[in-house]
Amino acid sequence: MRWIARSLLGPTRGALRIRALEETRTRAVDDAAAELRRIERDLHDGTAARLVTLAMTLGMAQEDLTHAAHAAHTPHDGSDGNGQSDGREHLERARALIDGAHRNAKDTLTELRELIHGIHPAALDKGLEVALATLAARNPLPVTVRADLPQRPSPAVESIVFFCTAELPANVVKHSGARRAHVEVRAHRGLLRLLVRDDGTGGAVTGAGTGLSGLAGRIGVVDGTITVHSPHGGPTVVTVELPLHL
Repeated sequence: MRWIARSLLGPTRGALRIRALEETRTRAVDDAAAELRRIERDLHDGTAARLVTLAMTLGMAQEDLTHAAHAAHTPHDGSDGNGQSDGREHLERARALIDGAHRNAKDTLTELRELIHGIHPAALDKGLEVALATLAARNPLPVTVRADLPQRPSPAVESIVFFCTAELPANVVKHSGARRAHVEVRAHRGLLRLLVRDDGTGGAVTGAGTGLSGLAGRIGVVDGTITVHSPHGGPTVVTVELPLHL
């Protein structure tokens, strides 16, 4: 009787599905808003502040160069070297300011590249296989990559796979004590499967506040799934399944 009551009065499979989609959509909206706030904060506090400093520094260097030029063209009676000394001081100060402005400009460009990389990884322009190989080469841990993708996934799916492949081996380095990791991407019957394995100590969890929970939210946006098999003592195997095309 209880089973019958639950089946008749409880939420249907369709209702549960709708609820899960609504929760996923809410997380996606919240994540997008948080990402926009992060980008705005980084631009305002980082890049914009550096550009203001750069403009001020170049303005001071311009003033010193003007004073130096004026001192060089002002006639002196030769009784002292004050004019030449002032000119040299202005030139040295201008040189130091320009050197500092040059370093600041390079740092600003680096920040902009990192910000752009966080929005859309440039490596994906050459395909997912190349992007994953690039990630593996940058990881301090030896990471092997195997990809079998007869056709290219949707751009949004590629982006999710890229960020998962960036995050999961990074977690391996931070927490697992592993010596190596393996990444495998395959497409089969309209699904893309990403598998990340390491030989670490295991014990990975997907609860709130972990990096894996953040990935789960990103994956759920496109109706994907993530499963973690990580017994104590290892190994840890994380499997992500996504639709190949949206």
